[in-house]
Amino acid sequence: MKIDKILLIVPPALTFKVYRDISPMPPMGLGYLASVIENMGIEVRILDCLISDWNKEEAVNGDLIQVGLSEKEIAERILDFNPDLIGLNCQFSRQHRTYSKVFSLIKKISPKCVIVAGGAHTTVCPKEVLSEQDCDYVIIGEAENSFKELIEYLKLDKDIGTIDGLGWKQDRKLNINLKNKWISDLDTLPFPAYHLMDLEKYFKLELSHGFRHREKFSPIITSRGCIAKCTFCSANKVWGNKYRTRSIDNVIKEMRLLKDKYGIQELMFEDDNVTADPKRAKELFSRMVEEELDFIWDTPNGVGIWSMDEEMLDLMKQSGCVNVNFPVESGSQRVLTEVIRKPLKLTKVRKLTDYCRKIKLGYGMFFVVGLPGETKKDIWRSFRFAVSCKVRAPFFSVATPYPGTALFEQCKNDSLFSREFSFDDLFIRSYLIKTKEWDGDELKKILRKGLFYLKISKLIYDPIGFLKLAFKKLKRITKTYFLKTT
Repeated sequence: MKIDKILLIVPPALTFKVYRDISPMPPMGLGYLASVIENMGIEVRILDCLISDWNKEEAVNGDLIQVGLSEKEIAERILDFNPDLIGLNCQFSRQHRTYSKVFSLIKKISPKCVIVAGGAHTTVCPKEVLSEQDCDYVIIGEAENSFKELIEYLKLDKDIGTIDGLGWKQDRKLNINLKNKWISDLDTLPFPAYHLMDLEKYFKLELSHGFRHREKFSPIITSRGCIAKCTFCSANKVWGNKYRTRSIDNVIKEMRLLKDKYGIQELMFEDDNVTADPKRAKELFSRMVEEELDFIWDTPNGVGIWSMDEEMLDLMKQSGCVNVNFPVESGSQRVLTEVIRKPLKLTKVRKLTDYCRKIKLGYGMFFVVGLPGETKKDIWRSFRFAVSCKVRAPFFSVATPYPGTALFEQCKNDSLFSREFSFDDLFIRSYLIKTKEWDGDELKKILRKGLFYLKISKLIYDPIGFLKLAFKKLKRITKTYFLKTT
């Protein structure tokens, strides 16, 4: 078949009417795919429907809105480019209805266009995505090599049945190959196609995977895979559980490109764990200092606390780090060891946060409460631990059983769902789990009291930080209100 043009799409997104729990970010996954496609001599474009009309809202129901391009606008973009194949980034399970609508829209306006779905949701729920009437293929996990093979095989009309991690339909039957092959040498991948991402549209955003500090920012990914086996996380399904890294020279070269060509001032390390290999992490941060790159940066996904020490924190600070996020998950050592199965000692966390304050390096913490096996006392230990570490803005999530995680299987096998499971309920305040210790209503009360306790404590030990954070929130609320009323 003829494949001369390929369009890669980030769909619009559903969010709450009262507050947005989404934020745009340059689509690195599609950026890597676009570079691979360009190297094949095929014309390719990236359409991020979210950032293309970030201030546009369409009511869905009493609670939800859709943000981004309308169906009419998406259709116009597709018809204008007239691609032979479209790749759709299906990242979040909660957005499944939006993906279904985009599939249908594509086939309605361009029946012969081939549709390929990828992303985290596709990876953990390939059958559900492939079952969509208008979805032709799915690709599980990292997609660069499999996507390239699929394009080559379709062009040559070859048998696609051997492609790693590919799902396809044949005689109304769903066929899905397991994902067995992971890219061992990440340096063989071209840099993401930043020239196709329209980075200027993201510049000046206040929120993009957390608060941004400079006008011109960009994500960067220096490694893939995570060796941890946290029960609530599905990252190892997407990137594998073997830690793979790019060479330091390769990373520095990309940083130079971002600085010199695009004027990037701030980086977000989007690795699952940029510090997993401490020797390599220290070398990377040292080179950033030596090369005088002059970025500021942070770690939105967190870092591997078990691999960190004071020397690493010093190097992070020297190389431009303004905030490091510690994914502590629980202030109960028992929960960490027995429930979450995370190789972490809380005593080490406290030492690291003490040192961060000493060198004036900003830090945050991630916690997850409401896990099966966790008691009410354990939950309060998390709040108290955050206070003892004097965290400026600890982030507390309610445990959510995402497909592809050990937590999901546990809830399914032990009948721990508080109601019938639905993709629509996959957000961090859905209270999908109930145990003998508590149900959703009790957990809400605990969380409300715990967050109030954090605010009062923060006002006492960090009044200036408290006021700065309050001002930021007020500014964001006012800005959102202004956008809705103009």
